[in-house]
This record gives sequence, C-alpha cells and structure tokens, in this order.
Amino acid sequence: MNTIINFAQKLIRPAKDLQKEGLPIHAYLTELTWLLFFKMAPILGKLHLMPSDYRWELLIQKSGIEQYNYYQEVIKILSQASDPYIAGLYAHADTFFKTPEQLAQVITTLSTINIPIEDLGEVYEILLERCAYLNGGRLHQVPRSLVDLMVILTQPQPGELIQDPLAGTASFVVATNEYMQVINDEFSESSSQGPPKNQTQSQNKFCTIETNFLAVEPDLIRHRLALMNCLLHRINHSQHLPVRWGDSLLSNLEKWPQADVILSILVFASDLSEELGKHDASLALLQHIYQTLKPGGRAAVILPDKLLNAVGPAQQVRGTLLDTCVLHTVLRLPHGIFYPYKVPAHLLFFWRGHTADEKTENVWFYDLRAKCPIFGQYLRLKREHLMSFEKIYGDDPYGKSKRREEEDKENRWHHFSRTHLAQRSDRLDLCWLTEANIITDNQNTTGDIWEVLEKTVDDLEDLTKLLCE
Repeated sequence: MNTIINFAQKLIRPAKDLQKEGLPIHAYLTELTWLLFFKMAPILGKLHLMPSDYRWELLIQKSGIEQYNYYQEVIKILSQASDPYIAGLYAHADTFFKTPEQLAQVITTLSTINIPIEDLGEVYEILLERCAYLNGGRLHQVPRSLVDLMVILTQPQPGELIQDPLAGTASFVVATNEYMQVINDEFSESSSQGPPKNQTQSQNKFCTIETNFLAVEPDLIRHRLALMNCLLHRINHSQHLPVRWGDSLLSNLEKWPQADVILSILVFASDLSEELGKHDASLALLQHIYQTLKPGGRAAVILPDKLLNAVGPAQQVRGTLLDTCVLHTVLRLPHGIFYPYKVPAHLLFFWRGHTADEKTENVWFYDLRAKCPIFGQYLRLKREHLMSFEKIYGDDPYGKSKRREEEDKENRWHHFSRTHLAQRSDRLDLCWLTEANIITDNQNTTGDIWEVLEKTVDDLEDLTKLLCE
C-alpha cells in the first residue's frame, strides 16, 4: 500500500469510532488539526512563537482529566498568539471532545504515527478528501483532479494575483502554489548548468516561492483547515495569510484589487451569506468574479446547473458575463463528483476584455456528462477522465488554440455562436447528446446502489474490527 495513503487512513480511523459517539467529522478534523500542529510545531518552525510551558511532550505525559484540562488551556492560549498562522488555526478554539477518553484516543493515534516532513502536506490533503466522503462531512471538497485541471489550463504565473472568493479548505491555493513551484523548478533546470536533475529536485524539495493569493473563506472550521493545509504545503506570504476568514459578499468591492486569475467553485455558495438565498449568493459571487478581473484577466469557475438555465436575475447576470467578458469554453461535468452533494454543475472558462469590443462571440462546449458513469464515493473523478478535454482545450490559457469539431469522434465537442445563445435566453447548460438524458434519469437508481455499497463497506469494517479484537 502507498505509505502516504496508509498514513492518511490511520488518521481517519478514529473519526469513524468517534462519529458513532456523536462527534461530527468536521469536529474530529478540527481537533486533529490542533493536535497535529501542536506536535509538529518544531518541524514547522513555529515552536519559538509558542509559550515554553505549552509543549506536546508535556501533553502526552499527562492522562485523564489532567490531560483534558491542559489541552483546553493550550488551545485557548494559542488562540491569542501573535503569529497570524497560529492565531488563525486556534481562533475561537473550544474543544468538541466530551470526555478525556476521546482526546486520549486521538493523541494515541498521533503518537504512534511519524509522518516524514516531506509528506505532511500530501497526507493532510488526502485526509481532507477522504473525510469529505464520510457522512456528516462539512468540507465541500472538490476532486483534486478537477482542481488541477483548472490550474493547468489557466496557467497562473509568478507575480500574478490569484483570487478565490470561496476558498473552502484551500484546494486552489495549494494546487496553484504547487503548479508554480513546478514551472519554477523547470525554468531553473533549463537555465542552469548545475547538478543532475535528481539532485536539484532534492535540494529544491522545501524551497518555496512567494505566491500572491487573495482567498477568502467564511466558515470558521473550513478556514482553520485551509490554514493548516497551506502551512503543511509551505505556502507563505510576507503581508497576509494565504486564506482570510471573512465573507466576500460583505466586503467592499472597491477595496478588492483586480485579479490576474480567479479560480473558484460556487456550487456550495449557499453557506456564504445568511441573508442571501442560495441562488442570489451564487449570482452575487459570479458578478464579484467578473467585476474584479483586470482587463486580460482569466477565470475558471464551477457553477451549478440551476444558475445556467434560470430566467430573471440569473439570465441578466449571464448576459452581462457574455457581453463584458470572453466566455470561450464550457465543460459539462459528470454527475456525482461532489459526493455526497448531488449538485450537477458546469465549469466555465472566460477572460475579461481590454475594450468593450472584446466580448463573447463563440463558445465551445464539451459534454463530459453524456456517456459517462455517475461518480460517487467508490468511483471518483480522476485525471484520466479529464484528459480528452484537456487535450482538446489546447495550450492557450485564453482558449485561442485552434479548435475543430471533428477532432472529437464522440461529438462531445461543439461550438455555439453568441446569437444562438441569445435566442435561448443565454442558457449555458446546452445539451445535444441524447444519451446524457438516459444517464441522468438513472441517477437515483445509481445513487441507491452507492448507498448500499457504502453500508456494506461500513458493515465489513465493523466486522473486521470485531474479529481483530
């Protein structure tokens, strides 16, 4: 078994036991994050920023109610730290553990696992993804394969300002930083006559480049997880945290700097603002995105289907997007990729024109939903499922690569004019492959199958545990 996956699975195991005792998955992840940071503070270079009488070694020496009380004191003290990373991780900290035994179980798990520093970020990211698939999850995790696709096709560059107004657990921040690290390493290797490639990679393993992010997450729990995700991936910024806690819709738009690249998912925008409905929050965020793009700035945004076919305000916002930006590519996403949330969605690629004459003329659509299986907990979206679209998209981040419909034998690839869209109320969920409807109609049946499989796997895990005791 892959060692990194093995580490992540060991960290997940207590979550299932504690969930049966009433501890939600997001609460477990929060506690695990606090304890993981406490243990790894010396490796992460944060130990000198913490009071000397609060150390992991002191925590594990205690037991029972003494350990429980000490832990509560630790998280309260660290929430007042001067370091913004530490203060953000422990902001408004209050333990979810109901008994000292619950705390001791997680501490024991962490004490028996020694994760190499170079694997910490990847293990944590896998942990977030796996926990997002468990019942009661609150993570709103996006498949990493889809995140990578959006980053690769928009090609963010060092020095550019990258924004995400709904950051979640910082998936786009992490993926963008890794992408820039790769292109930075490739440039360094091609422009120098230094040591062999494997030696250069080893030396650059922990080198970081400062990337200019402006990401915002309104949910406090997801914000804590986002900060830990960034910290373990060595993402630093000299002026501010890579992910801020706040509400993009409640911020002053005039104070937002114009972005070179915006990457975001609006499928879960219902959590963004309590005074706005789900529909209005998604619309407001889409407006926020194309208004904060600088001329020539590019964006990749995932939107729910309902936003792409509704009339009224949604139609007006789509019309403005088409008339003020160049929407060049739309990817119709398969069902089930945001499991357990059954939200059908599309991925839009567009850029903002420099003048009023630069606006949408033709839009290329790729239907990845038709003739495609429904994804879920046991069938997840992988890079290979997206390779055909990535290839046909082309190398130009503005969608200007030469495109031809006959390149795609299954006829997934088709373009429509702006006039054609206007005649259909500027709908952006166009479908021309009839088999897509057949699969959609079977969605409920397929969902039932996944639920049965999930229950069977849980029963087998419980049985295995009993046999091993």
